[in-house]
Amino acid sequence: MKTRFTMPDDTSIAYERDFRAPAAEVWRAYTDPEVVRTWLLGPDPETEFPVCEMDMRTGGSFRWVWVDAEGELEIAGEVLEADEPRRLVSTERMGGSAMGGMDLPPTHNVVTFAESDGVTTMRTVITYASKEHRDGAYASGMADGIEAGFDRLDPYFASLTAR
Repeated sequence: MKTRFTMPDDTSIAYERDFRAPAAEVWRAYTDPEVVRTWLLGPDPETEFPVCEMDMRTGGSFRWVWVDAEGELEIAGEVLEADEPRRLVSTERMGGSAMGGMDLPPTHNVVTFAESDGVTTMRTVITYASKEHRDGAYASGMADGIEAGFDRLDPYFASLTAR
Protein backbone atom coordinates (compact mmCIF):
# COMPACT_ATOMS: atom_id res chain seq x y z
CA MET A 1 0.00 0.00 0.00
CA LYS A 2 1.27 3.46 -0.77
CA THR A 3 1.01 6.69 1.17
CA ARG A 4 -1.20 9.37 -0.38
CA PHE A 5 -0.08 13.01 0.02
CA THR A 6 -2.15 16.17 -0.51
CA MET A 7 -1.89 19.85 0.36
CA PRO A 8 -5.42 20.74 1.51
CA ASP A 9 -4.60 24.43 2.02
CA ASP A 10 -1.67 26.87 1.90
CA THR A 11 -0.13 25.79 5.20
CA SER A 12 -0.95 22.07 5.53
CA ILE A 13 0.29 18.73 4.31
CA ALA A 14 -2.00 15.71 4.69
CA TYR A 15 -1.04 12.11 4.14
CA GLU A 16 -2.79 8.84 4.69
CA ARG A 17 -1.90 5.20 4.47
CA ASP A 18 -3.89 2.00 4.85
CA PHE A 19 -2.44 -0.77 7.01
CA ARG A 20 -3.74 -4.33 7.21
CA ALA A 21 -3.99 -4.24 10.99
CA PRO A 22 -6.47 -3.28 13.70
CA ALA A 23 -6.44 0.35 14.85
CA ALA A 24 -5.05 -0.67 18.25
CA GLU A 25 -1.98 -2.21 16.58
CA VAL A 26 -1.42 0.79 14.30
CA TRP A 27 -1.73 3.08 17.33
CA ARG A 28 0.84 0.97 19.17
CA ALA A 29 3.23 1.06 16.20
CA TYR A 30 2.92 4.85 16.18
CA THR A 31 3.21 5.47 19.94
CA ASP A 32 5.38 2.71 21.44
CA PRO A 33 9.08 3.68 21.30
CA GLU A 34 10.17 0.03 21.01
CA VAL A 35 8.19 -0.31 17.77
CA VAL A 36 8.83 3.24 16.52
CA ARG A 37 12.59 2.56 16.62
CA THR A 38 12.10 -0.17 13.99
CA TRP A 39 10.48 1.95 11.30
CA LEU A 40 10.94 5.72 11.85
CA LEU A 41 14.31 5.87 10.11
CA GLY A 42 13.69 7.70 6.85
CA PRO A 43 15.03 6.45 3.52
CA ASP A 44 18.70 5.98 4.55
CA PRO A 45 19.31 2.68 6.39
CA GLU A 46 22.66 4.05 7.67
CA THR A 47 20.89 6.68 9.79
CA GLU A 48 21.39 6.26 13.53
CA PHE A 49 18.42 6.79 15.85
CA PRO A 50 20.05 7.27 19.29
CA VAL A 51 17.12 9.05 21.02
CA CYS A 52 13.52 7.85 20.94
CA GLU A 53 11.77 9.19 24.04
CA MET A 54 8.00 9.03 24.01
CA ASP A 55 5.21 9.64 26.54
CA MET A 56 2.25 9.63 24.17
CA ARG A 57 -0.60 10.45 26.53
CA THR A 58 -2.37 13.78 26.91
CA GLY A 59 0.12 16.16 28.51
CA GLY A 60 3.09 13.98 27.54
CA SER A 61 5.93 14.73 25.16
CA PHE A 62 8.29 13.10 22.71
CA ARG A 63 11.82 13.63 21.43
CA TRP A 64 13.55 11.89 18.55
CA VAL A 65 17.12 12.42 17.38
CA TRP A 66 18.67 11.02 14.21
CA VAL A 67 22.31 11.24 13.14
CA ASP A 68 23.59 10.72 9.61
CA ALA A 69 26.32 12.07 7.32
CA GLU A 70 24.56 15.46 7.18
CA GLY A 71 24.47 15.91 10.97
CA GLU A 72 21.86 15.66 13.67
CA LEU A 73 18.12 16.14 13.29
CA GLU A 74 15.93 16.58 16.35
CA ILE A 75 12.14 16.49 16.40
CA ALA A 76 10.34 17.09 19.67
CA GLY A 77 6.85 18.05 20.72
CA GLU A 78 4.02 17.96 23.19
CA VAL A 79 0.97 15.71 23.15
CA LEU A 80 -2.13 17.88 23.32
CA GLU A 81 -4.68 15.06 23.03
CA ALA A 82 -4.40 11.28 23.03
CA ASP A 83 -7.61 9.33 22.45
CA GLU A 84 -6.32 5.77 22.03
CA PRO A 85 -6.67 4.27 19.40
CA ARG A 86 -8.55 6.93 17.46
CA ARG A 87 -6.82 10.31 17.55
CA LEU A 88 -3.53 11.93 18.50
CA VAL A 89 -2.94 15.70 18.46
CA SER A 90 0.50 17.16 19.06
CA THR A 91 2.87 20.00 18.41
CA GLU A 92 6.19 19.32 16.75
CA ARG A 93 9.36 21.36 16.36
CA MET A 94 12.35 20.47 14.26
CA GLY A 95 15.98 21.58 14.37
CA GLY A 96 19.58 20.48 14.49
CA SER A 97 22.86 20.61 12.61
CA ALA A 98 21.38 18.68 9.67
CA MET A 99 19.22 21.75 9.13
CA GLY A 100 22.13 24.18 9.30
CA GLY A 101 21.44 24.83 12.98
CA MET A 102 18.06 26.34 12.11
CA ASP A 103 15.00 25.66 14.27
CA LEU A 104 11.65 25.76 12.50
CA PRO A 105 8.47 27.13 14.09
CA PRO A 106 6.33 24.40 15.64
CA THR A 107 3.69 22.57 13.65
CA HIS A 108 0.27 21.35 14.78
CA ASN A 109 -0.32 17.67 13.94
CA VAL A 110 -3.54 15.67 13.97
CA VAL A 111 -3.34 11.91 13.40
CA THR A 112 -6.49 9.79 13.13
CA PHE A 113 -6.83 6.01 13.00
CA ALA A 114 -10.01 4.68 11.34
CA GLU A 115 -10.54 0.91 11.15
CA SER A 116 -12.82 -0.92 8.74
CA ASP A 117 -12.79 -4.66 7.95
CA GLY A 118 -9.33 -5.20 9.49
CA VAL A 119 -7.73 -2.29 7.62
CA THR A 120 -6.79 0.89 9.46
CA THR A 121 -6.42 4.16 7.61
CA MET A 122 -3.99 6.42 9.39
CA ARG A 123 -4.39 10.06 8.31
CA THR A 124 -2.06 12.86 9.39
CA VAL A 125 -2.59 16.57 8.85
CA ILE A 126 0.41 18.79 9.64
CA THR A 127 -0.19 22.54 9.79
CA TYR A 128 2.87 24.78 9.39
CA ALA A 129 3.42 28.42 10.39
CA SER A 130 3.46 29.52 6.74
CA LYS A 131 3.25 28.32 3.14
CA GLU A 132 7.03 28.73 2.88
CA HIS A 133 7.61 26.41 5.84
CA ARG A 134 5.16 23.87 4.44
CA ASP A 135 6.77 23.96 1.00
CA GLY A 136 10.26 23.71 2.49
CA ALA A 137 9.29 20.68 4.57
CA TYR A 138 7.81 18.91 1.57
CA ALA A 139 10.80 19.78 -0.64
CA SER A 140 13.18 18.33 1.98
CA GLY A 141 12.31 14.76 0.97
CA MET A 142 9.70 14.37 3.68
CA ALA A 143 7.44 12.20 1.50
CA ASP A 144 10.28 9.78 0.67
CA GLY A 145 11.18 9.44 4.35
CA ILE A 146 7.58 8.85 5.42
CA GLU A 147 7.03 6.32 2.63
CA ALA A 148 10.22 4.42 3.52
CA GLY A 149 9.22 4.27 7.18
CA PHE A 150 5.68 3.12 6.48
CA ASP A 151 7.01 0.49 4.05
CA ARG A 152 8.86 -0.99 7.06
CA LEU A 153 5.56 -1.27 8.95
CA ASP A 154 3.82 -3.51 6.40
CA PRO A 155 5.97 -6.60 7.24
CA TYR A 156 5.68 -5.77 10.95
CA PHE A 157 1.87 -5.95 10.74
CA ALA A 158 2.07 -9.10 8.58
CA SER A 159 4.18 -10.76 11.29
CA LEU A 160 1.51 -9.98 13.90
CA THR A 161 -1.20 -11.76 11.90
CA ALA A 162 1.10 -14.75 11.27
CA ARG A 163 1.35 -15.48 15.01
